[in-house]
Amino acid sequence: MNTRIRGENAADGQLLAAACSLAAKTFRQADIPAIRRFASLFGARAGMGAARLADFMLAVSEAAACATSHGPCTARLRLWTTESRAMCEIRGNGALFSHGPDPARRGDVEALRRWLLHQLCDHVSVDDGPQGVTVRFSMTVARPAPRSGQATVT
Repeated sequence: MNTRIRGENAADGQLLAAACSLAAKTFRQADIPAIRRFASLFGARAGMGAARLADFMLAVSEAAACATSHGPCTARLRLWTTESRAMCEIRGNGALFSHGPDPARRGDVEALRRWLLHQLCDHVSVDDGPQGVTVRFSMTVARPAPRSGQATVT
């Protein structure tokens, strides 16, 4: 796995222009446990509380699994923060469930991964094309405090 911090393809997207911190890592499917640890350290440095950090780590793990789900491939993780958001982009040169053996079974797994990402994250996009899979999501670093008189659900 390769790791590069700050300045990685800075012209590669408008959101990166406003980044407060940036971390990047190249990985394969077998490296997903290390990617979870990497995301956990990044989220902790970004100021995420324990519950939000667990959600972030799970979302990164599921996005990494989406990007590397079919065949041996290499993927690239980029994490960055803006003022109050943590952003993630994972690009893999593999394919999603629409390709390969037993697409119906893969479809169920991928549908569950996407559903979970939508439950955990504020914004999610998953693109599958000839260049591979790109998964992007964002999360607030901290959940906003409830307003006076609002009940909280735990």
